[in-house]
Amino acid sequence: MKKPRADNESELQDQERGSTARSPLQARGRARIEAVLDATAELIVEKGLEGVTMHGVARRAQTPIGSMYHFFPDRDSLLAALWDRHAAALDELEDELGRIDSETWRGLSAEAVIDRIMTPHIEYFERKTDFLILMSVMPHDEAKKKRKSGMMRKVIDARMPGVKASERELYVEMLHALAGGALAVKLRPSMGDVQLARRYLREVKRALAAYLAAVEAAVLK
Repeated sequence: MKKPRADNESELQDQERGSTARSPLQARGRARIEAVLDATAELIVEKGLEGVTMHGVARRAQTPIGSMYHFFPDRDSLLAALWDRHAAALDELEDELGRIDSETWRGLSAEAVIDRIMTPHIEYFERKTDFLILMSVMPHDEAKKKRKSGMMRKVIDARMPGVKASERELYVEMLHALAGGALAVKLRPSMGDVQLARRYLREVKRALAAYLAAVEAAVLK
């Protein structure tokens, strides 16, 4: 006669089976979400934001419309999820920059500093041109702005240790103001023209490098 399992043993094995069953389902669900977001990005680039519809994305992603609505209740939530994916990727870029030590920042020219900071971002925007279009309608991320300020503060502190803290803070704020002003005045209105947006990004890099070089020439005599 087969010995009955203890209750706790039975429960544990049931949980293990349930976990094993859920893992492939979760993986498939994640893959479907990524396919939907990829399709959304493609349609944004091809047709603009006005060309993105739930049914159009479902067709492009080869996903049943019911599954679309299961993961994304409406178009706004779909665009927000794509924006969040971009934000996570850019956070990884910021983390990589944050791991650069102070000695490295001190050893670079002003132009090389700005190039080191901005080039990874520009290259990302050029690969993910849907981001440049999404940027025209999505809200600013204040938390992200603070993280960028912290990274730039580390750079300025490393390069100008003998300058008063209040002055260093001013330079950090000005670098962000120059970049933010360019985004607001020129970059955001040009988002429908990706080629023009790319040109503006590269000019922003030139302007920031010139400002940092001028400041250092004045205060590090």
